[in-house]
Amino acid sequence: MPRPFLPLLIALIAGIAFSSNFALQDFPVQIGLVGGLLLILLSRGRKWDRLYYPSLFISLFLLGILDMNLYLHPHIAGNHIRHFAGDEKIHAEGMICENPQVSPEKTELVVSAFRIIRNGQYVPVSGRVLLKIREPYPLHYGDFIRFHTRLRAPHNFNNPGGFDYERYLLFRGILVRGNINDASGFIVLRRERGNPVRTRLEHFRDWIRETIMQAAPGTEGRIIQALILGDQKEIPREVMEKFNRTGTTHIIAISGFHVGIVAVFALFLARLCLKTEYLLLRWNMAKISMLFAILVVIIYTFIAGAGISVVRASIMVTTFMCAILLNREGDLYNTLALAAFFILIITPYSLFDVSFQLSFIAVASLLFLTPKLVALLPPIPPDGHSNSLKEPFLRHIKKAVRGVAIFFFVSLSATLGTLPLILLYYNRLSLITLAANLLVVPLLGVLTIPLCLLIILAVPISAALAAFIIRIAELPVGLALFFIDRLAALSFAAVFVPTPTLPEIVAFYLLLISAGFFLDRLSARGEKAPSRKMFLLGKVLPALLIFFFISDGIHFYRQGLQRGRLTLTAVDVGQGSAVLIRFPGGKRMLVDGGGFYDDTFDVGKYVLAPYLWHERITRIDTVVLTHPDRDHLQGLLFILENFHVREAWINGETSDTELYLSFLRIIREKGIVLRTLSSRTPETEIS
Repeated sequence: MPRPFLPLLIALIAGIAFSSNFALQDFPVQIGLVGGLLLILLSRGRKWDRLYYPSLFISLFLLGILDMNLYLHPHIAGNHIRHFAGDEKIHAEGMICENPQVSPEKTELVVSAFRIIRNGQYVPVSGRVLLKIREPYPLHYGDFIRFHTRLRAPHNFNNPGGFDYERYLLFRGILVRGNINDASGFIVLRRERGNPVRTRLEHFRDWIRETIMQAAPGTEGRIIQALILGDQKEIPREVMEKFNRTGTTHIIAISGFHVGIVAVFALFLARLCLKTEYLLLRWNMAKISMLFAILVVIIYTFIAGAGISVVRASIMVTTFMCAILLNREGDLYNTLALAAFFILIITPYSLFDVSFQLSFIAVASLLFLTPKLVALLPPIPPDGHSNSLKEPFLRHIKKAVRGVAIFFFVSLSATLGTLPLILLYYNRLSLITLAANLLVVPLLGVLTIPLCLLIILAVPISAALAAFIIRIAELPVGLALFFIDRLAALSFAAVFVPTPTLPEIVAFYLLLISAGFFLDRLSARGEKAPSRKMFLLGKVLPALLIFFFISDGIHFYRQGLQRGRLTLTAVDVGQGSAVLIRFPGGKRMLVDGGGFYDDTFDVGKYVLAPYLWHERITRIDTVVLTHPDRDHLQGLLFILENFHVREAWINGETSDTELYLSFLRIIREKGIVLRTLSSRTPETEIS
């Protein structure tokens, strides 16, 4: 089997996906798994060895089901703190077991509960609690705290196209949550009660954070902090929005790209320091350098917080380096499948994580498309040792142009590969992402990340040296922010789009594969293309494309049948109300938008808009505000700003709140017709 891990990975993924959609008891699956393993042992090397691979695939399929069931249906102990969720506030104690997420607006803690206090008695409990404090507080991993809150089970907004928050917390082992308004709701009883090694690591991370903030207190320092510590919470919202508009958010979220640069820089340092005649003659310095790079990647993973996305990226990069170390780098697709296999065995829920999907699709696209695009470039002729002074200069120019073209092709391949998923999860298409990445990635990636490694080395040696390197790192970061600021200000920088359907996503990837095979033909330069690729390009892919286009057409035909009906949909916005009215003929009216008395959650952006995009709605004829209370108004601001709205209706009731003034400002800036209606307003025919 030329790529053994690809079919094994597919079998595991199928089991995980099956478990997440169909409830299946563990016992029959365990019986099937034992039977499959027995068949594997009995069939290997015997006359019925043809059963070996089917048994292996079935066993991995069943293993995927069991692995996922551990997270979907966890065992809940009798003393789990979830049993104390309800309307009554409780006093509880526990230890902060994950790094607190602190932003200018709030603090999020995951607390491992130890006991609750009831009628003056300690009652032992277990389980993890997500606590949200509505102010920033300097809390740390290992702090033992007492808190007073009302516990609730997590719940979703029950709208199609919405984020599954319950499942997200379930995968983190969190079954209950609570809110705390201010410092009166908790107290730190003891410090440093966690794992001693991790506590020391957190001290070092705090040391790095303080050093960066002292040397670079502005936005540049917060970007550097994100690249080293993996903490984006302190980056201002408006700056994050600019990164989103330009399609460059990936550069400040630690991923395989960052870990890859760390590995390359570590290889460079190792070879530079160990390049002596004595060592080169006695040792395989290439492999020693690779081992050193793997060690540096592991250390960087822990310094970056060892979050699940960072660990996944490190596993992927380390797997590739181990393949090179073992002289198995010949098939990178198989290595990529092996990395995904490892990750899914350890954390099967990663299959449904956006960062996992984007990372592996991006790398697969790079492996598939980039070599085909680079093959189209004209080769640079060998050095002819000409006496002309122009020829060496022209060769350098051609090499530089070729390097820029290759970098562009890398960015293009990753962008095309991840485009359907970005539209599926974020509904935002950046029209300037290629230009922005050409400018920003070299600055924040190639230049800044190596400087970040030097900062990590310098902090324990000398505060002055670390501050000096931080100020150097500020230069490329500041220049990147300058480009981001200018590009994000362009009116056409990004647009919001409806959620693509599954047939559309599959059809896009089929077209991408077809384009890759077509590029192979273009670059063959007279050579005959393999018959397998020609069969796929000429017969299979067109048939599949036709099938998925027909499926999509049927979907839109069914939607069209609804246009002749009047439909009212009450959108679940949690607090307040929001009603979407669809009239015969296609006109749409949105009555109120819901809202919370908490600025940290935008119900319009995260609840109402995803539902509208799921329904493929980008244009609303009329937005109606029944009254300017926050729980009816807040969600409308994002809709007015990012959807095509023709009219806004109000009843004449006004307010001097900042929210209502923003409502009027957006209407004025967008040129939306504002109508004030009352009982004396003449009747208006809508449809």
